[in-house]
Amino acid sequence: MLSTDFEYSDYSKSLIIDGQDIDIEIFRENGTFAWHLEMQIDGKSVEWPNVFIADKAAYDAAVVHLRERGLNPDMFADDDDYPIVDSPLCQKLLVEGHPFEISIYRGVDEPDWILEITNPKGTSFIPEERFKTDQDALGAALADFENEPIEEFLG
Repeated sequence: MLSTDFEYSDYSKSLIIDGQDIDIEIFRENGTFAWHLEMQIDGKSVEWPNVFIADKAAYDAAVVHLRERGLNPDMFADDDDYPIVDSPLCQKLLVEGHPFEISIYRGVDEPDWILEITNPKGTSFIPEERFKTDQDALGAALADFENEPIEEFLG
């Protein structure tokens, strides 16, 4: 039963892989930043002692756990999924007491980098500009935080 006190991620899934029921729930309390992962395999709970800064990170942890057990959750992925390359410059940043996530990535066959800034509410800001280097993208993010009021990012 879903509660209005929690926000559930679109990465939450129920799957059947090799005859096993897999339930992946990724959620956070409304108004908080940390994502929680709860997973059950054939009704048995899998414990997760940590929280995640991004719901995708929680999902990736669940996928790694399943793969380590010989289960392939990617068998249901769309053929339209396009592989991306994450920059090593991706980072978490605290600005005026507010946690943000800076993601820098590009398509595997694309030369230019994309900048994405995610605020504590999970809202992403993606400028239209593309960057020649991941360092340029990071520089733009840091300049934005320096030159724009923090309220611009908390929307």
